[in-house]
Amino acid sequence: MKAIKMYWNNTTLIYKITALLLIPLVVIFTSRIPVLSASDGPDPEFSVIGFGILIGYILLEVFTDSWNFSGIYGKEFRGIELVKASTNGMKLYGQMLIVDGVRRCLYFGILAGICMCSVASGLIMGAVATFAIIGSRFFAGYVSNLLFSYLAPVLAVILVFCLYEGNLILQWGVALLLAIIATILEARLAVRRMERSYYDRED
Repeated sequence: MKAIKMYWNNTTLIYKITALLLIPLVVIFTSRIPVLSASDGPDPEFSVIGFGILIGYILLEVFTDSWNFSGIYGKEFRGIELVKASTNGMKLYGQMLIVDGVRRCLYFGILAGICMCSVASGLIMGAVATFAIIGSRFFAGYVSNLLFSYLAPVLAVILVFCLYEGNLILQWGVALLLAIIATILEARLAVRRMERSYYDRED
């Protein structure tokens, strides 16, 4: 519970409104309203508009992460003072980032299940977004963050459509593997970097 509370406190208000509430509601709304779902293609369960917004949501997730955890893997991460002031600081940050990764995969899984009837595709999207976020967190600037935010949707679309109509077991296997690796890597990298900063060691 502490990790969830810490995650909530570390996210900005605008992030909570846009990324955690507004965009998911728009995806659900456009996918469930027949007039807006645009599902007249060969797959009636696939909402083109909902899927398009979901892809945009990947970009938003990566870009807006800088509002919350910018530079967390870098040497100059501002939160290191909080880590030094608490005996459980590193552990809590690690748990908080696990909450972040799990929340992202769950969100994308549920939303993809609604707009394209494929929870596994959503897990892949969430995992790709997390990998992109991991890369962007090594840099504190907006330019690198913007670069990763554009790369993530492209990679996600390629992976999703390569597996979308393929073997269901393979699709779920890849989705779960990517989601687990991304979530664990997100937390472990942060803890390792904090340990180095804590002891003032160079990379």
